[in-house]
Amino acid sequence: MRAIAIDRVGSSDEMKMTDLPTPVPGPGEVLIRVAYAGVNPADWKCREGYLGAFIQYAFPFVIGFDASGVVAATGDGVDDLPPGTRVFAQTDVGAGKWGSYAEYVAVRRDSVVRVPDGLSLAEAAATPTPALAAWAGVFDDGDLRPGQTLLVHGGAGAVGTFAIQFAKQAGATVAATCSAANRAYVESLGCDLSIDYRAVNVHKAVHKAVHEAVRAWAPRGVDLVLDAVGNGTLPDALDLLAPGGTLVNIMTLVAADAPRVAAAAEAAARRGLRTAMTFSRMPSGACLEKIAARFEVQPEAQSKARPLRAPRIETLPFEQAARALDLVQSGDAKAKLVLHIADLDR
Repeated sequence: MRAIAIDRVGSSDEMKMTDLPTPVPGPGEVLIRVAYAGVNPADWKCREGYLGAFIQYAFPFVIGFDASGVVAATGDGVDDLPPGTRVFAQTDVGAGKWGSYAEYVAVRRDSVVRVPDGLSLAEAAATPTPALAAWAGVFDDGDLRPGQTLLVHGGAGAVGTFAIQFAKQAGATVAATCSAANRAYVESLGCDLSIDYRAVNVHKAVHKAVHEAVRAWAPRGVDLVLDAVGNGTLPDALDLLAPGGTLVNIMTLVAADAPRVAAAAEAAARRGLRTAMTFSRMPSGACLEKIAARFEVQPEAQSKARPLRAPRIETLPFEQAARALDLVQSGDAKAKLVLHIADLDR
């Protein structure tokens, strides 16, 4: 099979198109013929070795956390996904196995989910990691409940896209930071307040402008802040919280963030607040199944709930995987990137 692999951790120069043996699904595994591979920040961090503390790299190594495609074969004990079934999954790359930047990937059955009707395979590939991270941040670690308020920092990104929608479906009120160009987009997701962090007040620092806008909207503070950006781009985030509130950071796996996160946790404890570093839990199939069902919610049957929407996507050819990771790493990607590997959509 064709695959993009690395022989050592490093920059995008280490990513090479190569031929590797097609995986054979073991007991309890599903072999997916990959149509699209989702591109995530975790992919370039994996390539550069930031995941070395979590996984054992065995070279050549195929990166890629998210895949969509069709079932090609199954291992012993898997009899509920016949060949040809449209599926998507978060791969087992986090456990040191080959990921989705390949024509085929073997994934444990309890991480594989059927693609909902009406969702394209490209959209499906854009979903697992950001949606699972948003779910964990909003519900598992954020414990958001109906009637509460949420601020999503980075509302136009893939994680933010899902977080806004999950919160609105849960009956919360949501504000989000974004650029001016993205305000209409986040509002179309149901966001109650969009904050242009670049222009709320041109005479003051960005974080002060955000703080002023949030406090004007929620004078007692918000119940939950979900920081989907990181890298210190939302200073003094604890000051935005209501008494007893929670600050959740999406796990970045960048060492420079560790001291900042630890300091925030200590400061929060002194003030009766809570912090969490969130990430998607493995195996992820049970949660991804819940998320998949939300793509099919009918508004007329579920009060004011709207069907879930996938993030905006841009498709790049498989051969441009290195460029895709460079765009994500530099922050120059304007949409959620997916790599097109095979034409499998019906």
